Amino acid sequence: MNFKKKKNSKNKVFNILGLMLLPIIVVILLESSLNFVSDSENDYEKSSSKSQLQTKNNLLEEKEPIEFKKKEDLVFSNKDLEVQNSNVKDAFNKKTKNDNIAKREIKKDKEKLSLNLNTKKKDSFKDSEDPMMTVNLLHKGLKQISSNNNSDLKKVLKVINRTYDAEKMLKMIIGAAWKNQDNEKKKELIVVFKKYISKNYVNRFSKIQDVSFSNEKKEKISSDFFLVRSNLIIKQEKISIDYLLHLKDNTWKIFDVLLDGSVSEIATKKSEFRIYIKEKRIDDLIKALKKFNGQTPS
Repeated sequence: MNFKKKKNSKNKVFNILGLMLLPIIVVILLESSLNFVSDSENDYEKSSSKSQLQTKNNLLEEKEPIEFKKKEDLVFSNKDLEVQNSNVKDAFNKKTKNDNIAKREIKKDKEKLSLNLNTKKKDSFKDSEDPMMTVNLLHKGLKQISSNNNSDLKKVLKVINRTYDAEKMLKMIIGAAWKNQDNEKKKELIVVFKKYISKNYVNRFSKIQDVSFSNEKKEKISSDFFLVRSNLIIKQEKISIDYLLHLKDNTWKIFDVLLDGSVSEIATKKSEFRIYIKEKRIDDLIKALKKFNGQTPS
């Protein structure tokens, strides 16, 4: 019994000691844990700070060559752009220069062509570049017939070819029927009609002596038509003769003659040829003109 009591007392003592030591052990364990956590946090912070510093350094190291590369690329880009702009500018200047040269060449060609045309016109139509000159040329031929009693039809025909537009006269004399005629027949009629005009002049002026002409003035009817007023003078007697001219092939040609300012040659011939025109007997008209042309002056 006593032994048992002693044992229980001993156990109580151990229990009391265990309870007393337990808070101390807990405190020790807690402090150790806190120290471990603190050390871990410090290590993490150090590690993290070191890592961030390394990362920043790495970024700086990477950023510097990138920026340098960008600047280098920009420099090369600007150089390329300058070269490209220079090439474009050179090409534009070259094209402008070529265009200016081409324009000058075209201008020279135009001036040369214009000069050649004017020279050719003066050479070809020297006597007929003015309506008054055409009339003067006709009068000169008529005076030769009178002064020399010249009945050479060929010489007079040359004058008529240079001063008259026989085709226009025939168109006005025959009228609408002219366009329905065969081209070969038209050509034949023009030839015999010119000879007919020449023959009439020979017949008239070969009988007259001391013929002279005076041109009074020229009147512009339109851009292509002129009226030249003149006088035929025979022994101091004046007969008014007016000429109607139009521009054909860059020269002035007579297509009608007005005697005393009123009697039209076109109207006179229209009356003379009326039978052939009315009955459309152009072949018979050609035969009649040829017969007249073959007659000797009376």
